[in-house]
Amino acid sequence: MVATYSSTSNNADTSAQAAVLDAPDSTYSLLYFDTIGILGPTHNLLSLSGAQWQQLYPQDWENEDNLDKKSTPFEVMPVLYVHSKDGSQTVAVAECKTIELYLAQKYNFLGKNTYERSLISSFVSSTASLWDDFIYSAVNLKATPEVKQEQIAAFLTTKVPNWIRIHEAHLKANGLNGHYVGDAISLADLRAAAMVGLIQRLPPAANLITPETAPGLIEIKKVIDSHPKIVAWRETEHSKSLRFSRASPQLPRASGTKLNDRQGNKTGGI
Repeated sequence: MVATYSSTSNNADTSAQAAVLDAPDSTYSLLYFDTIGILGPTHNLLSLSGAQWQQLYPQDWENEDNLDKKSTPFEVMPVLYVHSKDGSQTVAVAECKTIELYLAQKYNFLGKNTYERSLISSFVSSTASLWDDFIYSAVNLKATPEVKQEQIAAFLTTKVPNWIRIHEAHLKANGLNGHYVGDAISLADLRAAAMVGLIQRLPPAANLITPETAPGLIEIKKVIDSHPKIVAWRETEHSKSLRFSRASPQLPRASGTKLNDRQGNKTGGI
């Protein structure tokens, strides 16, 4: 059975759940594979926030009993479990983009007013679309090798150059200062830095993002990669235990690693 949310019909009082999500001293348990995957921006948001958080791994995600999957709201990961300070309440936030939006809003990475938020959200959506295109073209397990090759070629020869061209124009308009909006890190910057990192890992794309072709995107990645809190996160045992993707060789897990308890992780896993 799917792990559904509590009913919100008939004017149900949801203030207790909202209080957990809004509390400045909430702690977090993040359920996902032992990979960075799509969670680069989420890891960076948690690092920048200074919040206390831990990683949870599924017990056996591929097991035919599907108990790990059924313990999540949509039978997919990631899921962020938000715990009240006293540990008496836990609220699940599901889906990667929703987790990013929740953390960015809570810790002020969506701009200082409605206009800036609309800009940042637009840039985030544009980059998220390119990421989804990559997943469809390169990680489409049902595609034949020939079709996958055609999809990857289209991704690298058309979609990535268009994204670079368009985003470079916006970054130039903001002064090539390492940010999409204003002079502070936003979710748009974090998303773009992750996208640049992904593209740079693809050998055929080696010349697509360079200081000459994409100075704005290069500067954004430089700002993110050099932030002291992100540098500190990447030096942790936890960070170093994460593979880039599930296709990479498995690494030893960090000490103190916990597993999904399959019951909502109200006590932060097992």
